[in-house]
Amino acid sequence: MTETSRRNRRILIAITAALAAAAIVLPVLGVLLAPAMTKNQQSTPITTTTTTPVLTIKPLALRPVNGAFVIKPEDCVPPPPTPPDQPLRTCDITKTAVYDLAPEDLRIQLTDVDAFLNPLTGKQMVQITMTNESTADFARYTAAHLNQQVAFVRSGIVVWGPKITEPIDGQVLQLSGEVTAEQAKEIARMLRDEA
Repeated sequence: MTETSRRNRRILIAITAALAAAAIVLPVLGVLLAPAMTKNQQSTPITTTTTTPVLTIKPLALRPVNGAFVIKPEDCVPPPPTPPDQPLRTCDITKTAVYDLAPEDLRIQLTDVDAFLNPLTGKQMVQITMTNESTADFARYTAAHLNQQVAFVRSGIVVWGPKITEPIDGQVLQLSGEVTAEQAKEIARMLRDEA
């Protein structure tokens, strides 16, 4: 064996020994240093920022219902623009009823509206989500108007006219009734104020 090949062999053995030592030492160092690193990470506060969602849905008007009458769709005449502080006589979205409405009592700000089939009941649903402020306002309103009917009005049309049977304090409301999938989609579109 030549001097060069012996030297190369010694270098190869030294490299192999160094790699073997590193394979043993590095995991041990990782276990020993991990608690110290975790401790340092825990003491560093984590800050997050949340931004208020951009509200793209116009506020929705609520008016007390003084009376409602069944009509034929051809008898439904759109009302002229009516100020919020004036009574309103208008039809519902399906043009099957005309409502006599008191002046506007409340406006709620919606953040989301969706229509879907409830798999448990098999009925079409329209779900609306309100801001925190509107949720609190709506809870106070429903508590003060038990057993009264209220109309959700958009563009001078009654989109929904439920009776308040109990105080409602949730941020998400589910509107249900005997409506088709197409009607539920139209109600959701109107609530979103889409042209």
